[in-house]
Amino acid sequence: MNSTTTVVKVIDGDTFVTDSGEKVRLIGIDSPEIDESYYAEAKDYLSTRVEGKQVLLEGDSSNRDTYDRLLRYVWLDGELVNRELVEEGLALSKTYEPDIKYQHIFNDAQQRARNEQVGIWSYLANSDTAVIFYLEADNYVGQVRTVEGTVLSTAKNEEDGIIYLNFHDPYKGYFTVIIWQDSWSNFPQSPDAYYDGKNVLVTGKIIDYKGTPEIEVSDGSQIEIVG
Repeated sequence: MNSTTTVVKVIDGDTFVTDSGEKVRLIGIDSPEIDESYYAEAKDYLSTRVEGKQVLLEGDSSNRDTYDRLLRYVWLDGELVNRELVEEGLALSKTYEPDIKYQHIFNDAQQRARNEQVGIWSYLANSDTAVIFYLEADNYVGQVRTVEGTVLSTAKNEEDGIIYLNFHDPYKGYFTVIIWQDSWSNFPQSPDAYYDGKNVLVTGKIIDYKGTPEIEVSDGSQIEIVG
């Protein structure tokens, strides 16, 4: 599944369009969404790096994702661009089974970015707590952590008596906050409206529910609005 192509347009920090009209999603990484910090920086970096240039696309086990995008490792001038984005702190190493050929390289790059506190890791320089980014939550299941991210959408299910605070689009498989109905009165107003669109720090034990990392929140003291 290896081929060369010319990049004509960068969509975001991990997706671009080729001269044949194909959309390509970089394997093994996840860059910030449009409403998150460092979205613009990640997109600008990828644009500067590959737009208008011929790149080598290397495949893994999967050819396309559910959005019909080609899944590829991207090489330019002998460098793996997927790794560069992670090392610059502009994307996270994200394992998508079974496409894991270079995941160890991305994990090492992420550790270097964290150590140097660059890009999305820069908040660590001003934090006294063990804060993790929401895309890392699945690595800490069973542990109490403070998770940072932006609430991109919320849902209130009156029938089941549950409110969801979602941090990713699409939300399935990504960090979610759960608030049960018997705790709704412990918040200044309905949590689905109060936290929507806010950048927050959520503290609690991370659990796994069918592949989705979650924290159940029962009190407003567990969520701090930071932006």
